[in-house]
Amino acid sequence: MNQETEYITLVTGLKDTLYRLARSIVLDSAEAEDIVQDLFERVWRARDAVLSSDYPRAYLCRMAHNLAIDRLRHSARQRGFTETHGSYIGTSDGNVGIDNSDMAQLTRRLIDQLPERQRVAIHMRDVEGYEIEEIAQMLECDETSVRMNLSRARKSIREQLIKSMNHGVERG
Repeated sequence: MNQETEYITLVTGLKDTLYRLARSIVLDSAEAEDIVQDLFERVWRARDAVLSSDYPRAYLCRMAHNLAIDRLRHSARQRGFTETHGSYIGTSDGNVGIDNSDMAQLTRRLIDQLPERQRVAIHMRDVEGYEIEEIAQMLECDETSVRMNLSRARKSIREQLIKSMNHGVERG
């Protein structure tokens, strides 16, 4: 298989994953699409390194992660402040029942509000299905750190969901 065919196969198979990863970081669909297009350009120029990598999927995800972080930082600098995420948004409509679509939407918002490493780790593991080893390579950390970030992210989301279902009332 020639390099062009390998490149097309690789990027075609990862396009949606890379978009969702970028979207989970920048929290903007249009910006995530721009990041993926920029990434594909860069991957084409660096195709020798990417295609010869032991983990080309992780390599591309790492590149997407770095591009998204760069865009996020650039955007924050342009706006003149560094806080780019809002605080917890709970439900306050008084409805006792929360249907599955509401729960999924709330869960997505809670994931978006996690610290970056936790957000990326949970997205790559629980949404994209990557192995711990691949995530560790992508985040340039050890597997223990990935597991710790996943645990903290899941615990935070669980606590916020319980709080939301109880309408902010602590129950013992």
